[in-house]
Amino acid sequence: MTEKLTKKIIDSFEFDSSVSKDIRWDSEISGLGLRIYESGKKSFILSYRQNGTKRLYTIGQYGNITLEQARELSRKRLGEIADGKDPLIVRRLSRKKNEWTVKKAFNDFLKRYAKTHNAYWEETERKFKKDILPAIGSRPIDEVTKEDIIKILDKVMARGSRIMANRMLAAIRKFFNWCIERDLIKFSPAYKISAPAKSISRDRVLSDRELIDVWNASLSIGYPFGNLVRFLMLTAQRRGEVTNMEWDQYNPKTKVWTIPRENTKSDRQHEVPLSEMVIVILEKSRHLGNFVFSSAGTKPFENFTRSQNDLHKHIKKIRKDRGEPNMLLWRLHDLRRTAASGMARLGVAPHVIEKTLNHTSGIISGVAAVYNRHQYTKEVGEALELWDSHMQKILEDNSNDKIKSKFIYPKKA
Repeated sequence: MTEKLTKKIIDSFEFDSSVSKDIRWDSEISGLGLRIYESGKKSFILSYRQNGTKRLYTIGQYGNITLEQARELSRKRLGEIADGKDPLIVRRLSRKKNEWTVKKAFNDFLKRYAKTHNAYWEETERKFKKDILPAIGSRPIDEVTKEDIIKILDKVMARGSRIMANRMLAAIRKFFNWCIERDLIKFSPAYKISAPAKSISRDRVLSDRELIDVWNASLSIGYPFGNLVRFLMLTAQRRGEVTNMEWDQYNPKTKVWTIPRENTKSDRQHEVPLSEMVIVILEKSRHLGNFVFSSAGTKPFENFTRSQNDLHKHIKKIRKDRGEPNMLLWRLHDLRRTAASGMARLGVAPHVIEKTLNHTSGIISGVAAVYNRHQYTKEVGEALELWDSHMQKILEDNSNDKIKSKFIYPKKA
């Protein structure tokens, strides 16, 4: 039966148990009907044919949408059908896409991209678990808005973590750009969001006295983190490269550590001649597996937050025992800058320091870098030995200092 539906007529309809599907058709819009269920629920549907097959498309439940809205939506769907689109298939694809919540997409991003392309993927995971997933983790990936991202960043800024807010934005951008590549979304909600905090170039260089305190505190902590800290101090290499160092990358005959290309930020193999004290550090490190600095041997050391807090506590105690205030804020990367500055102070040529740090830009860059393939391994070795001697000297001088601390690295034979 077909008649022009009205609100009054719809409200009067009751379920007819004598038919398999109780549908009352509208005479105004061809194919529009109202399906009545035994429970009393009433839903607007649209009947149409696609490629010769009859289909029923649910427009919406009566009460959630009005009759007028159902007619308007029916006209739109019929227009799409005339253009060759199938509303049912479009809806199914949309629902499948909406199964990708932010949390599900992030877990896939972590597994397929971050863990294989980012040496610091644990830090990315920590950022998302702490601030991002609690806010938008359950949301469909394609429903996240620019406002959602800004709210997350504002919350991080509000607790005074300005630099962290910048890093958070970088992590969010990387994640949503990956989602675009995987065709999970068309546009990134982080597009054109400016860094929440002004970027400040770090210039923290530790004094000799501070280096001594860090060294002695690291000795009290021991392997693996304490050894790793001293290795960073003496080699001036990046934290990620040192953390991922494996025993078979070190040649005890040539005393050279070869960092494979895939482990370097510069995307090129790097040879690091090891000084005498660095070799002693290796000799005092445990062989638990493939990795030099590891808690279990099966994977690189990763518990940096807790270990650095422990290191800072030991430094604070050392300085308190001497009646001095705690050290100014510093981080592990500052050890690399300190070593580079120290070598410059000792007269090492700038281009040799650049080679020691394995920088892709600097003194030897551009066209010069293309034609100059010399690795300066000998010169780098001499620079690191010079830095090694300086470290030994300040440690030995401190051993007779009236404010000496308890933990002193053993002198060379």
